[in-house]
Amino acid sequence: MALMTAMLTLSANAQTSGDRDPTKAFAQRDRDECKARLNAAGKAKFRPFTQKREVNGEGAAMADAIANWQRDVSAKYGSQWMLWDRAVDKKENCAPARPGTIGSWFIRCTIEARPCGGGEARVEPEETDYDECNKYGRGRVLEVQQRMNGCDTCRGHRLTVDGSCGPQTERCIRQFQSSRFGREKGLEPNGLPGFRTVAALREYCDRN
Repeated sequence: MALMTAMLTLSANAQTSGDRDPTKAFAQRDRDECKARLNAAGKAKFRPFTQKREVNGEGAAMADAIANWQRDVSAKYGSQWMLWDRAVDKKENCAPARPGTIGSWFIRCTIEARPCGGGEARVEPEETDYDECNKYGRGRVLEVQQRMNGCDTCRGHRLTVDGSCGPQTERCIRQFQSSRFGREKGLEPNGLPGFRTVAALREYCDRN
């Protein structure tokens, strides 16, 4: 009887072990290695016609908040931790700045999350312009991708926000540079996230 009981116990333990999902174990390990929670807020955006989209966190107000969060994370922990899509324990809130008045047309987003990612640290280049997109720092490319999605400068196309300059990112940058707004700002349609292009993109997102 004792031998049978021991065999049943071993069988049950083996089955329980087999039922464990190894991906969950890795996910928990990665979660434990994340950094402390950081919060950030974006500028209030005047959005009388796209208010619903902004409140849902799909517009320029959220893009601005994420750009600020990523900048703070990079400054505190390094660029390898700043990817918003890898963060955990996220809390997001987009709402009218002053409900019940004309201020309800101004949408402001606040966010907080624990940065995750890790890996080898990357030294961000100095503020200068280069002749290749991938020579720019990850933070610069992340901000461009996030703002282009939030301000819909790619005309319905959503960029993968990964800090890497792929063909679609370069194409969307060139499209923005070639737009009426970009031409007014004297941008060269080269597909590069240069200083003037990023400044123009920030201004465009503030206006639209």
